[in-house]
Amino acid sequence: MSLTRRVALALLAAGFIATALPPAPAHAEEVMDAALDDGQWQALKVVETYLNGVKSLRSRFIQIAPDGSLAEGSFYLRRPGRLRFEYDPPVPILIVGDGFLLHYQDKELGQVNEWPIFDTPIGSLSRDDVGFGKDLAVTEVVRREGRVSVTVVRRADPGEGSLTLDFTSNPTQLAQWRVTDAQGYITTVALKDLEVNVDVSAKLFVWEPPKDPNRR
Repeated sequence: MSLTRRVALALLAAGFIATALPPAPAHAEEVMDAALDDGQWQALKVVETYLNGVKSLRSRFIQIAPDGSLAEGSFYLRRPGRLRFEYDPPVPILIVGDGFLLHYQDKELGQVNEWPIFDTPIGSLSRDDVGFGKDLAVTEVVRREGRVSVTVVRRADPGEGSLTLDFTSNPTQLAQWRVTDAQGYITTVALKDLEVNVDVSAKLFVWEPPKDPNRR
């Protein structure tokens, strides 16, 4: 598998969805939330309020692989549960969330994988009501001048990886996220030209299965 494909799958793996990992055993201990001070709690509530106010968005994105290689594309979101990652050529990857399933299509290989979208951290963040501390555990909140970072893991299987959301302050806005997989490799997705609460066509989130070239 090419590095580009592995990195694209990282969007669905650690921090987004457990693709190739077995489910956590029933006796696995669930992770506890980090102990936060008053300032961290306040920062967490600010970004939570911001996320709940984002009903739709569109943005360009730059994906930075663990080795520093880049891929670009367009990202669309329409809550609840609808999202689309459309990679620029020559990357043959399309990711679509239709409100029920998350579809990963490799156009070059002719492969499609699917998972229940609300079983994933990104699905949880695309619900009508976003709430940290429900099915996602907050493991760290970092405040820097002009920035806030929130790291979360799935409570049921924290070992699969983590998702770190980076926000600007004044005004609060999602700037990028970082996916850390189970091996510690980090993939960054930086947003640019972000537009929030704009008209995003519902057609973008309609999943159309690829046609079978063998069928007539």
